[in-house]
Amino acid sequence: MKGKENQVRLSMFGTAEFPTHEEIMIEYSKEFEKYITPKGDTVFGFWMQTLADLELLDLELGGLANNYKIDPINRNVELDGDIEFIKKRVAHLETVKGEKTLYTAFIDLYGDTNAYGFHNLYPYKGKFYPRVVRTLINAFNLREGNIILDPFNGSGTTTHEASLMGIKSVGIDITPMGVMLARLKNELPFLSPKDLEFSFEDLIKILKAINNKEWLHSNKTLEDLILVIYFDTIDAFSRTTRYNKKGKEGLFIEKFMYIKKCYEKLMHIKEKWNLNFVKADIYEGDILELKEKYSNFKEKFDAIITSPPYYFSIDYVGKDKIAYEYLGIDMKKIEAKYLGMKNSLPKRKYGDLPSKVILYYEDLKKSIKNMYWALKPGGKIAIIVGDSTVGGKKIPTTIMTKRFCEEAGFKFEKLIFNPLLGIRNRAIRGESIIICRKEQR
Repeated sequence: MKGKENQVRLSMFGTAEFPTHEEIMIEYSKEFEKYITPKGDTVFGFWMQTLADLELLDLELGGLANNYKIDPINRNVELDGDIEFIKKRVAHLETVKGEKTLYTAFIDLYGDTNAYGFHNLYPYKGKFYPRVVRTLINAFNLREGNIILDPFNGSGTTTHEASLMGIKSVGIDITPMGVMLARLKNELPFLSPKDLEFSFEDLIKILKAINNKEWLHSNKTLEDLILVIYFDTIDAFSRTTRYNKKGKEGLFIEKFMYIKKCYEKLMHIKEKWNLNFVKADIYEGDILELKEKYSNFKEKFDAIITSPPYYFSIDYVGKDKIAYEYLGIDMKKIEAKYLGMKNSLPKRKYGDLPSKVILYYEDLKKSIKNMYWALKPGGKIAIIVGDSTVGGKKIPTTIMTKRFCEEAGFKFEKLIFNPLLGIRNRAIRGESIIICRKEQR
C-alpha cells in the first residue's frame, strides 16, 4: 500500500495541479452555456426567469401563431404563422427564425426590459410591466381596428404600449398627475425633432421660470413635459444627497436629455421597423361614474386590460406631493375619489376584514360591473391585482376580484401568478393576472 506522501489527488481538470480562479470560471461558463443557452433559431428572451413567464409565453403564442411547441429545456419554440407579424409583436422571444424581435430591439437600444419608449418618463408608483400589457394584447388577438379600455390607467402603461403596437385605446384615471403623464406618453411620439431642440442656456432659463411659476409654452405637451422633468428633479433632491454635486440645474438638464434620447431612439425604431403609432384617448374620470359620464362606452371595447390601484397599500398621491403643490391641486380631494374612500359604512361584511378594505371591495365590485357593461360580447378582460397585508392581516384581493368578475357575468378563464422579483420590503410580493371572457349572447 502506498504511503500518503505518494498519493496524487486529481483535480476536476484531470491534473494534479490546483486550477486558477480564471480556469475555474472558464470551465463553469462552458457548463453554463451548455445547459442554459437557448438552442435553435426561435429562442426565449433572457428576461424569461419564472414559470409565470413560461405561462405568459404560452398565452401570447396562442393569439399569435397558427401552431407552436414550447421546449422549456432548450428554451426554444417551434412555430408557424405570420412570421413578420410575430417578430413585431411577441414579448417573450429574443429571436424568431433566427432574426431579432422588435421587443429585443427595444431592449438592446434602451438597455431595459421595461423602460423603452416613454415608459420610464417619470417614477410613478404602482405601474405594471409593459411586457405584461403587450403579452395580453397578443393573447387576446387584438389587431388594428380593435379598441382597448383601461379604466385605471394610472400613468398610461396600457395606453402607451397599445399606441406603440398600433392599436387604439382609451385610458381613464382619477389622478391629475396620472392623466398628465399618460397624455405626455401619448403625445411625445408625435412631436417633431425640432420641438425638443433646447440649448443648455434655454433649459437654465426655463428652470428659473418654473421656480418663479412663470413657465408657459404654446405647445401644451412641451409645457407639461418640462414640468414633469422639474417635478422629478426636485423629488430626487428631496430624497437623496447623491445629486448634490450635479446641482438642480445639472440634474434637470440631464433628465431632459434622457427624455430627448428616448424620443430619438423611438423614432429610430419606428423607421427601421415601419411602425404605425396610434394616439389613445385619455380622460380624467371615475370608473364608478362610467355609465353616467360615458354613455357611448356601452359594449364599445374589444378588450379591457387594467390594474386597480392598491390604495390601502400604496400612497399614490403622496408620492407626487411636489407636483400637486406646484399645480395647486388639493390632494385630499383626489384621495376622496379613491375606491373605498367614500364617507360611509360598509353595506356588508367580508369576514373580519377592516372597514376600509370592505369599502374598497364594494367599489371594486361596482367597477367590475361597469367594465362588464363597457365590454363587447365575446371580449376579454385581464385584471392585474396583488394580495397585500393590512394591519398584519392578508387581504385576499385576488380571490375577491375573481369572485366579483363571476358575479358580474364574466366567464373565468385563467389565473397566472407573477412574482415580483428583486423587490424587498414591499406590501405586495407578486401579482395575479385574472383573465375572463364576456360570453356571446
